[in-house]
Amino acid sequence: MLEPTRITLARHAAGYSTLDLARLVQVGESTVRRYETCGAPEALAGQLAGALGCAPGYFHRPPTAGIDVERIFFRTPRRISRAQKTACSALGRTGVELYNLITADYTLPDTEVPDYTGFDPEAAAAQLRLDWNLGCGPVPDLIYVLESRGVRVLSLATGTSFSFWEEGQAFIFLAAGDRAEQRHQLAHELGHLLLHSALGADGHAAAEAEAEQFAARLLLPALSLQARMGDTLQLPQLLDLQELFGVPARIILSHARECGMLGDASYSWLVQELALEPAPRRAPLASRVFSLVFPSLRGEDRLDTARIADTLGVPARTLHELTFGHAFMVLPGLRDAAPRGMPGHLRALS
Repeated sequence: MLEPTRITLARHAAGYSTLDLARLVQVGESTVRRYETCGAPEALAGQLAGALGCAPGYFHRPPTAGIDVERIFFRTPRRISRAQKTACSALGRTGVELYNLITADYTLPDTEVPDYTGFDPEAAAAQLRLDWNLGCGPVPDLIYVLESRGVRVLSLATGTSFSFWEEGQAFIFLAAGDRAEQRHQLAHELGHLLLHSALGADGHAAAEAEAEQFAARLLLPALSLQARMGDTLQLPQLLDLQELFGVPARIILSHARECGMLGDASYSWLVQELALEPAPRRAPLASRVFSLVFPSLRGEDRLDTARIADTLGVPARTLHELTFGHAFMVLPGLRDAAPRGMPGHLRALS
């Protein structure tokens, strides 16, 4: 029999209700419920996989469940439907299983994210700069900083960022976007992991606002920002600050006004001027872990994207999307031409 929990998880990942799946495989809804309780016949593996967008082997993997939705920190949680949250929960499990596969062969740092429950956002940002030796100026490559502290960062093709703790490790799923926007999202999710993990995702109503304040305080330290703003902020200066701090200009404006560095009139004028500027085109962030691991796997001829996808029972495209594009999708017949890395054991970011 096919593993019932995997049928449920694949359905959640696809965003389907039991009735949706029943219609797709042309059975009654009660039959689908039975499949998800007792398992489905082996002969249905291909049909279910085709309907749910996974590999037939997914239903032979060990029993599991999605990440508990109540433990996931969602960006703008009130705007996300229950079905979308459940789909994120299923994708979160795939991300955890991918990292379990990687850490079976590679040594990665354990998560070293301090617990700042009870700190206000400003104090938490200042303390983290001390604890992680980030200095007083612009934060360097934030994704590298997080990965070097053991945070597992994965990418999303669609949807909004989210984060959670699982098996003692912190995970952040980062939405697509401009480089500066992604840095801000990473800092926001880090704020949740630092400030709210002891409270749970729905621990208190101010969690989103606090994570937002933490992100601004971490990426835009007041003294450093004030020293560079001068008496009157003009648009060229604002764009320079955006480049220097790696933070969207709109966030800089909002934060500067909130901290009393910018008056309401100047803020309104700069918002209007900024709206006339073309959107910046900077490459998105990239993961150091995946950029090291996948070439090494190919170089040692052990696991390419297709084989990892087969092991996890998910489409190769899902791996490609979760790994910032580092899990290459090789066209059939071109596998021998896939780029190879240098052989040898990799100790990534330790």
